[in-house]
Amino acid sequence: MPNRAARWAGSQARRTGDGARYLGAWLGHWASTADQSGDEIRRRIVAGQLEAHNERRTDAEDALTAEIKKIVRLEEEASDGGLTQAQRGDLTFRREAARRLEKSLNEMRKDRFRPVQPTERQIARARSLGRLRRGAALLGAATATGILAFHQPFAALLGLLAVTGLAWWTGTHPPRLTHRPIPEDLLLPELAQPSSKSDAKDQASEAEGTEVPPGEASDAKEKRELFRGDTGKPFPLREVTDPALAAAGILRALVAEGLAVGSVTGVTAERWGWRAEARLTKGKPADLVAKLANLDVLLGVRQGGVMAQPQKSAAATVVLRIVTSDAFDPMPTHPAYPPRSNSIKNPMVLGPSMDATPTELTLAGQNILLIASPGGGKSAVIRSLVDYITSCTDAIAWDIDPTGRGFGPLRRLAARKAYTPEDIDDALDDAIAYAKARAQVMDDDVDNWQVSDESPAGFVFVDEHPQLTPKQKTKVIDLMRIGRKARFTVVLASQDATADVVGDAVADVFGIRIMLPCRKADVPLVVGSDTAISEGWMPHRLTPSPGDWDLADAGCFYIIAPGLSDPILRKATFLDAVGAKQRAVERLAAGLPALDPVTTGGSTGPRPEAPAVLAALRDAFASEDAECLTLAQLHTHLVRADPQRWGRWDNRTEQDRLREVGKALSAELRRADIDLSTVRLDELDGGPRGIRRDDLHAALRHYT
Repeated sequence: MPNRAARWAGSQARRTGDGARYLGAWLGHWASTADQSGDEIRRRIVAGQLEAHNERRTDAEDALTAEIKKIVRLEEEASDGGLTQAQRGDLTFRREAARRLEKSLNEMRKDRFRPVQPTERQIARARSLGRLRRGAALLGAATATGILAFHQPFAALLGLLAVTGLAWWTGTHPPRLTHRPIPEDLLLPELAQPSSKSDAKDQASEAEGTEVPPGEASDAKEKRELFRGDTGKPFPLREVTDPALAAAGILRALVAEGLAVGSVTGVTAERWGWRAEARLTKGKPADLVAKLANLDVLLGVRQGGVMAQPQKSAAATVVLRIVTSDAFDPMPTHPAYPPRSNSIKNPMVLGPSMDATPTELTLAGQNILLIASPGGGKSAVIRSLVDYITSCTDAIAWDIDPTGRGFGPLRRLAARKAYTPEDIDDALDDAIAYAKARAQVMDDDVDNWQVSDESPAGFVFVDEHPQLTPKQKTKVIDLMRIGRKARFTVVLASQDATADVVGDAVADVFGIRIMLPCRKADVPLVVGSDTAISEGWMPHRLTPSPGDWDLADAGCFYIIAPGLSDPILRKATFLDAVGAKQRAVERLAAGLPALDPVTTGGSTGPRPEAPAVLAALRDAFASEDAECLTLAQLHTHLVRADPQRWGRWDNRTEQDRLREVGKALSAELRRADIDLSTVRLDELDGGPRGIRRDDLHAALRHYT
């Protein structure tokens, strides 16, 4: 028995010793980097080149993204409240910097990765550096073990037992000291040695920028990447040509913004970019709309380049239009309208939509609202409208502009011009009177004034509406409310949609609403819906032109009009000043329409005498040198004209007497169908009620 036990112990000791030698040989093999083949080291060197190549492109993308975010912030500040001169200069500088970065990035994307294969000497040098690193690691481990044994003998004893056990096991399982398999992260096609015919073709096509046939591409690569260098993150769509790749990029961007998207389908290439449909599985379309500014950056397009149109017929579906180039290039030329060649009852074409369909408008009987920030293209759209109206045989245009600029090169075609406060008041008074005159002579079986060459439609263009006086603004609203049926309507243009411009009357007064680049706050007011932006109306994301050197989105617009209710971007064709001036000369020579006598006089006979009450008020102002008269002052003159009618309340207190006089005066004016009433005279102490001279003058215009 002792001999048998001794033999067993000796065999286990030899086994453990053999295992220790094997472990020592394996450590030496590892420390000398003999486990790495020359091809693995070569691939690691080339992988460093690939990483540097990708980092340069990533740095360029990050720099462009940061520049675009700065531009977006400045443009949002411009749309909200304007920029200082220094900020405008900074915006121009940053736009130019972004263009240079984008150009540089596009060049980098075209420049495929071309590895420089290392020489044998470089591979040997890399192996020597690997030996040094591994040797240092072994020395560090040995030092740490010694320190542990000194401070923790029991732990060192346990470690020794573990190593002995490992040596005992290794004694019968010796490791194979060969080259290990190349790690999976080094099996990228870019790192392969172009030794075979297939690999050589792959690298040659990479250098030329052509596509490798799928059957010859690397299967591993196709499983991991959509394209070479794919990081799994959203990527710009500017250089993408494959609809499937575009769909993947759009989906990545939507998911990156935290949106629950089930699918991106219907991806089609348009001349301006991509059209797609995103189907949400959770949340509302408004959630996607709120992310559009971020999607601009992720998909590598300009500010406002991603447009969303929620679908009313399918609440979970949003149509996306991703603009990677000029949406209106080539732009159609402005239509040629010979003199007296059109009718206001026929549609005009204001310009194309993104979908290449014409924007057709029938102007007859429509009040029109134009809202645009400075540089938005408002004057150009007004010129287009005036150009069409003045080419018609049955329409005229009035030019009201407190700034004095008016129709510019088409100014001579205006049937009436009003640039001063006095002229503007007179013009608005006449327009209201003309609309009322037409309404009075219309038969009961006629809903609207019948426009003809002898009785044309009238369009009163009111530009820079905020600069009108409060009284003039009230007249404009009055004309809009009564002029539609009389075919004497308003084209109102403003830089913002304030409450006194639109108020709660948008839906039933402005039949045509045009929104060029404008403020975000304007959009719900003009559309007439608090949810307008989430419905896809995005004029606030358009960029006004900073000057002639950069037209930006000037002339681009969204529109609500009969037959046009979808939020689709459009652009007005442009008539330059030289062409407009030439058209004015030709149309003046051919002759322009004129208003009919029924409209301008209320009848074909002489003007009637003023009613008695109006004549008494006229005499009162004739005897008083004042711009306004209180009820108390007017009562004195009324009593002189008709003591029996107006002297009935002399025995009452002043307050009661003036109240009765005011009621009786209002009743007399209504009975005579006179558009005149008492108002509060805030300019006088106590703010008494009375009548202003200008209001009386307007009421007397059509009486002798």
